[in-house]
Amino acid sequence: GHGSRSRRRDEAEGDDTSDAAREEAREKQREHKHRQRRRKIERRHAAVNEILSRITPPSRASFTTLEDVPAWCDGNPIEWSSIGPSCDPASMANDGEEATMRGDDANKGASAIIAAAAEPVVNLRAMRKRWQVESFAVVLRELERERAARDDADTLPPMRVVDFGAGSGNLILPLSKCFPDMRFTAVEMKRRSAELLERRAAAAGLTNVNVVVDMIEKTSFDFDVGVALHACGNATDFTIARCLAAGAAFAVSPCCIGKLKFSLAGGSSFSATNKDWTTKGGDRDRDGDQVVCPVITHPRSKWMAEQLAGPGDFAALAQAADTGHGDGANADTITDLGARAKMNVELDRAEAAREAGYSVESLKLIRAVDAPPNKSDLLVGVPASRAGALKRLRPLVSCS
Repeated sequence: GHGSRSRRRDEAEGDDTSDAAREEAREKQREHKHRQRRRKIERRHAAVNEILSRITPPSRASFTTLEDVPAWCDGNPIEWSSIGPSCDPASMANDGEEATMRGDDANKGASAIIAAAAEPVVNLRAMRKRWQVESFAVVLRELERERAARDDADTLPPMRVVDFGAGSGNLILPLSKCFPDMRFTAVEMKRRSAELLERRAAAAGLTNVNVVVDMIEKTSFDFDVGVALHACGNATDFTIARCLAAGAAFAVSPCCIGKLKFSLAGGSSFSATNKDWTTKGGDRDRDGDQVVCPVITHPRSKWMAEQLAGPGDFAALAQAADTGHGDGANADTITDLGARAKMNVELDRAEAAREAGYSVESLKLIRAVDAPPNKSDLLVGVPASRAGALKRLRPLVSCS
């Protein structure tokens, strides 16, 4: 028949049914659906708890806050007053600021110049973005320190750093300003974001930044360090895989773990079927004769695979790991469950890199307590032969 379900129900109840009675029936139905949803969520949480109870942690299972490692004792590597608004992620932290920088408003081209010269509004969201950059800057400073200590340091070319999934440049631009002797390449699949990055770099007068519009997994050039800030889903895994293939160091802060559902289906970071954003659909490369993405499988490590019953267990962990915070009476319990699931997903990535011959440190971003728990982790790895580069990223008692 035609019409809404509620109208058909009202007609079946008869004309003599009062409005109050119909509303009471609807309320009971809403309460019933709410109870069903709650029981479903409770069953899902119970299943994740059971999975977590079966996982024996690896020997390196803790996440150290960056403020508690010797590298932080040297102080903050970034002086924001000298970075400039066009490179400051605080300039892009609030609604409408990216559109202004991009030139989408009525001022068009002039708006980018105005935005580049304007001092940003530094609220908590802006500070979080700065703390993220500072965390990566501490890592780069340590890698630079190790490189400078080599016997052949004077003959080495500038360090080549690639920002995979660079977006509009909130990480790579302040880093390139802070480390002018390094050479930076931004890899970004969205042309619009890449063009904004180029515009911001030009406004800052940067000459050590190159932009490539491509998928992470399709890049093939050499580099020394790969970084990724909140590369969604398996974009983080492709970043680590590219670094391992190049023998490069990596520093990644993953997020959007729930998007690993696409990876579990053999897809990309954004779709179960679309493998290449740059071609706007399909799973073939631009020549149309080969598959773009090699399949990233989960779990990533033997350590995790040996402890799970199957892909369903990992999918449940990934879904729970995407929890930023809980709601309602059990908010703290739900948040804790999500944090534990997220920790194990990241430990899986770290153990996979260790199994591939890397030394890895699992860390927390600067001021992690002020960040959502599903966006505060930082994994740093180097080939095991260079493990000394991470020495100052391990815990210490005090800076004295």
